[in-house]
Amino acid sequence: MLNKTLLAGTTMLLAVSGFAVADQYPSFSEADSNSDGELSVGELTAVVPQIELQTTSDVLTTADVKRVMPEIEFDDIDVVNATPVGEDQYLKIVESIEKTNASESVSSI
Repeated sequence: MLNKTLLAGTTMLLAVSGFAVADQYPSFSEADSNSDGELSVGELTAVVPQIELQTTSDVLTTADVKRVMPEIEFDDIDVVNATPVGEDQYLKIVESIEKTNASESVSSI
């Protein structure tokens, strides 16, 4: 029973965070212009231009993002294995940027 409640709560949280992303940033499916389930460097920088990635290929991994956004909280295994950036990682990138923006706007008051 507890597992079903936890699963329902997690699903609701992801749904809500997906709507929050849609306010300022496109959904993952909109960002993933070739619909391959992973974001390339070009796809990510097209929708999140403030990320200045320096890679030698268009393949984007969590390790690439972590180098320019050390504060981001990817799962350790994602970074160690240089996991391609999929929907879960995209949501974490956007959430991290929104937290940073909120902190900067509060500190400038």
